Amino acid sequence: MENQEKMAASMLHRMVREFTENELAPLDMEIDAQGDYPQGLFQKVIDNGLLTMTLPREYGGAGFSYDSVAKAIHLMAIGNASMAVTLEGHFKTLEQLLKYGDQRLKDEYLTSAAHRIFAFSQTESSGGSNPRGIATRAVKSGDDWIITGDKIMITNGGLAQVYCVLAKTEDDQMAVFVVDQDMPGFSFGKREDFIGLRGTPVGEIVMDHIKVPGYHLLGQIGQGLEIGNNAHDDARILMGAVLTGIMEHELQIAVDYSKQRKALDTPLYELQTIQEKISEIAIARQNTELLYQHAAQLKITGQSYAQVAAMAKSYGSRAAVRCGDMALQVLAGYGYSREYPIEHLIRDARAMEIAEGTVERMSGEIALKQVNQ
Repeated sequence: MENQEKMAASMLHRMVREFTENELAPLDMEIDAQGDYPQGLFQKVIDNGLLTMTLPREYGGAGFSYDSVAKAIHLMAIGNASMAVTLEGHFKTLEQLLKYGDQRLKDEYLTSAAHRIFAFSQTESSGGSNPRGIATRAVKSGDDWIITGDKIMITNGGLAQVYCVLAKTEDDQMAVFVVDQDMPGFSFGKREDFIGLRGTPVGEIVMDHIKVPGYHLLGQIGQGLEIGNNAHDDARILMGAVLTGIMEHELQIAVDYSKQRKALDTPLYELQTIQEKISEIAIARQNTELLYQHAAQLKITGQSYAQVAAMAKSYGSRAAVRCGDMALQVLAGYGYSREYPIEHLIRDARAMEIAEGTVERMSGEIALKQVNQ
């Protein structure tokens, strides 16, 4: 069985690598310039079954383990980080339905996850990602809930059709509900015009007295913060994978350029200053991969993985920005040109210092964990 799983994972990674090389990488610069995915591209993602990687087989998915999925995200991010982040947002949301949803809810929604995008909605203008500032309300009405509120800066907001929404109940306890775009009272708001990860839609949803059935509650009333934190932890593993892919892309550009260019008669890669930069990028890339893979293994084996996931995301985001700067320096003037993708890779990596918890917040969580051990 273990050998079969390894073979299946190897086939998955080969397929993702080929899809990335043939369909995503050639469009990387175009996606950044347009700030969106070209028409038809996302349908190819669906047609290739890429939305189902984490989905159990009983719901029509491929049922791959989280470490195999993280590696697939890593490989995709080498060609285009935006699409990798879109899948990250989808997968982290599915994880919460699988863990906290009741059977009726799973049967109703998970079978559609092969062609419908899912998103987790927490942030509001009143409090950023701090749940204490959340104003969205869920009021009991018989067996149903009436949800009213406005969520912003949602990864896949506007692209996703199904949203897990964090809300306060009548007694101010936190809870998460599944909301569908087809429900009366649901509408889309503003899409953000971010400087990095330009293909990934980040947008707003508006809920005006949406009635959702009682079984659309994830877990129990009062578990909202737990579910939100769990979603962050799952996302940070995959973000570590995305960042590894970004650094691998930066490394490829720096290495290829150092082989092609010379300083007088000396190839750039023979210069110690260039070697140091290439070495630093390679080390940071490897460290981040080890962190996200370790966090994924802890998750798979039922151990605590929150801190290692935070390390992968915190260390990886800072490293990817720094590595992009070093790669830019290897290319010198050309690195500062839009002719090469390094400048947009730096912008892509910079987003990760904010998304799913700022690096400052990550540092605080990691430090407190060490102090309280």
